[in-house]
Amino acid sequence: MTRQGIRDALVVVLPAWVTARLLVGAGWLAAELLVDGDEPYALGRGLLAWDGDWYRSLMVHGYEGMPLESVRFFPGYVFLSRAIDGVLPGGQTTALLVVANLGTLVAMVLLYRLVLVESSSVGVARRAVWALALFPPAFVLVWAYAEGPFLAMVVGCLLLLRRERWWEAALLAAGAALVRPTGALLVVPALCAVARPSATARGMVGRGAVVVAGPLAAGGYVLWASVRFDEPFAPLTVQRRLRGDPVDPVRRLWEGLGELFGPDALGDGLHIVALAVLVVVLVVLARSWPLRYGAFAGACLVVALAADNLNSLERYSLNGVPIVLGVATMAGHRRLGGLVPLASGLALVALSAAAWSGSYVP
Repeated sequence: MTRQGIRDALVVVLPAWVTARLLVGAGWLAAELLVDGDEPYALGRGLLAWDGDWYRSLMVHGYEGMPLESVRFFPGYVFLSRAIDGVLPGGQTTALLVVANLGTLVAMVLLYRLVLVESSSVGVARRAVWALALFPPAFVLVWAYAEGPFLAMVVGCLLLLRRERWWEAALLAAGAALVRPTGALLVVPALCAVARPSATARGMVGRGAVVVAGPLAAGGYVLWASVRFDEPFAPLTVQRRLRGDPVDPVRRLWEGLGELFGPDALGDGLHIVALAVLVVVLVVLARSWPLRYGAFAGACLVVALAADNLNSLERYSLNGVPIVLGVATMAGHRRLGGLVPLASGLALVALSAAAWSGSYVP
C-alpha cells in the first residue's frame, strides 16, 4: 500500500476507531452508574478485565509461573507485547493496550484496502470499517485482548490471498494461529483461494505453504505445551474443561432454542438470539461476497457453537472478521442504512457495560 493509500485509509478509519473507543468509554460509565453495592471485580480492573489479567500475568511470570489453565492463551499476543514493552515506557499494561489498539487500527486499514480491492467501492469500504468498529463484541478490541493483532494478521492474510502472494499470506496465517487458535481456520479461505479457477498455476510450493501454515503453527504450540507440561493436548483439554466437551452444533442450536423460554433465558438464551442475527448476516455474506469469506466466517461460528458453554460466542464470531462484510452489505440497504449502525453501536455499549458488571463473559 502506498503512502497516499495509507493516508486515504486513515481518513476513513480514524473517526471509526475513535468513535468505538468513546462508545466503550460510555459502556464503562454505564457500568459505574449501575453499580449497586460492591464494585464488580471486572469493573475495578478496567481495560485489563477478564482475559486481560491473564495476559498481563503471562507477561510477568510466563507459563511456568502460572496455573496450567494459562496454556489456553496462545503466546503470540504476549510475545508482541513483550517486544513493545522493551521499547516503550509504562510497563506491561501499556504494552498490552498499545498492541491491542494499534493492531485494531492496522486491521481496519487493511480491511478498508481489502474491500476496495474486492468491490472498487469507497462507500462499501467505509461501511465495512464502521461495521468492524461498531460490531457489538468489538469492545474487546479496546481492552487488553488478543483480538486486535489477530484481526490485523487475518485481514492481512485475506488481502494477500486475494493478491496470490502465497508466502507472505502463509507467514501471516502462522502468526495469526500463534495469537489465537482460530487462526488455524485460515486453512479454509486458503483452500478456496488456491483452488479458485482464476488462481494462477505458479508457486505450487507457496500455495501448499499457505494452506498448512495456520494448522502447523497452532499445532506446534499445542505440541510444545503438551510436552512442557506433560499433558497431551494441554491447551485444548484445558479449554474443554471450561467450555465443555465438543457437541453437535445443530443439536446445540436446537437446545439453545429451548433455553429462550427457560430459566437460562437471560444466559445462553441471549446467545441464541445473537446467533440468529449472526446466521442472517452470514447468509448475506455468503450471497454477496466470494466464497472464502463466508466459508471462514462460517467455520469460526461453527467452532464457537460446537461448545456446550456458549460464553464468548459473540467474540468468537468476531474472529471470523469477514462477518462484518455482511453487516456492511446490510447497512447499504436503503431501509437498513441508519438502523444497522445505530443498533450495533447501542449493542456495543450494552455488551461492554455488561462485561464490566460481570453479567456477560467476553
